[in-house]
Amino acid sequence: MPDFGNLGQVLVCQTEFRGLFQQAQVAKDTFLRHTPQVTTSPTSPRSPLRLEIRHRLDSLANRWDELLEQQELSSPFLSSWWIDNAAEGTATLLCCFAGSEFVGGAAFQLDSVGTGPLRVERVRCLGQGTLAPDHLDLIAQQVHAAEVRSVVLSWLKRPGSRVVDLDGLAATGALGQALRSHEIASIAAPFTRLPADGAEYLAARPGQVRSTISRTRKRFAKEGVHLRRVLVDDMPGALDRLAELHDSRWSDESAFLDGWDRFRAAALAGARSGSVVIHELLSADDEVVATELDLRSEKRLAFYQAGRRTEREWRGCGSVLRADILDWACSEGIEEYDLLRGDEPYKADWSETQRLLLRCRFGVGPLGRGVVLAAVARQRLTGSAARAQSVLEERLSHAPWKQHREAHTEQSG
Repeated sequence: MPDFGNLGQVLVCQTEFRGLFQQAQVAKDTFLRHTPQVTTSPTSPRSPLRLEIRHRLDSLANRWDELLEQQELSSPFLSSWWIDNAAEGTATLLCCFAGSEFVGGAAFQLDSVGTGPLRVERVRCLGQGTLAPDHLDLIAQQVHAAEVRSVVLSWLKRPGSRVVDLDGLAATGALGQALRSHEIASIAAPFTRLPADGAEYLAARPGQVRSTISRTRKRFAKEGVHLRRVLVDDMPGALDRLAELHDSRWSDESAFLDGWDRFRAAALAGARSGSVVIHELLSADDEVVATELDLRSEKRLAFYQAGRRTEREWRGCGSVLRADILDWACSEGIEEYDLLRGDEPYKADWSETQRLLLRCRFGVGPLGRGVVLAAVARQRLTGSAARAQSVLEERLSHAPWKQHREAHTEQSG
């Protein structure tokens, strides 16, 4: 007979924790909608920095972006055009000053989880969720880096109760290193260095990729298919076409369009500064058959989203479009192409190395720690239940009564 002991224990635990888990469901409404735009918060008495908490960068945007460009890895998701538009919840920007000089900061978004007396503040990276920003960190002048890190960490761990859940942290960044002990997940972010010559880059791609691009380019040239880089004035229409093609290609497989309004606002702002670039592949009749949106920062181009027609006649259009974009990038002096988070197999065709991204989570205060422990318990129970179910099915498949029945069926046949 199968041993039901493990499964029984799991079911009992699930029952005991069910009420707590129900209290820990994510709340949709934010609770800081009416907070002031700028708040000055005290730092440690020993800190030489003054902390301002803002909900928009506004007049500080240029100084923020200038400091971002000085970072070892300047993520586009830390740019002002993203920060002032992409938050899900209340944007909460920590801005550190030495006297009147802006010397560093960090960007978060606040909402809450739980209900009733178990409702607790949640801190996440700005834009975290459906828009999936990555390579995230604080920014700081080198001479003030340790002080800015101390201010940011002190704010995250200040008195009170909260859940801090930061996804997409650069593993080599100041926050990633400081919070490594709270890591709950990691994921690769493939990228490649670009030579000055696009042909040299393409020659280093796998043979099948080169063959697909070569054959498809020849066919498209005969058919009048051509490339277009979208101008700023046409960006609203190009974004609408991206949404349509993205939805037709991936539909329910992608949650990207759930955050579309926030992304569209950010993309339009980024396009005005040259940070958001869209290339389209058009038919002879000027119908868009493939589109790719990339994020540009200094010498780096990051692939963010794409869409394409799926009819057989347009097979290979996505590869041709990307090859053309990278040829343009090389001619522009761009030195790196980043495919951002995720190790999907197709990314290996276009990249040669990768960085590591982290998700770090911890609780502050009794309620914050309790919510995090409940989430850990739920994850473990879910895993235990799945393993118990697998064991049960395996044992039942080898049960004597089933074997006898199968033997009888085979003899009867």
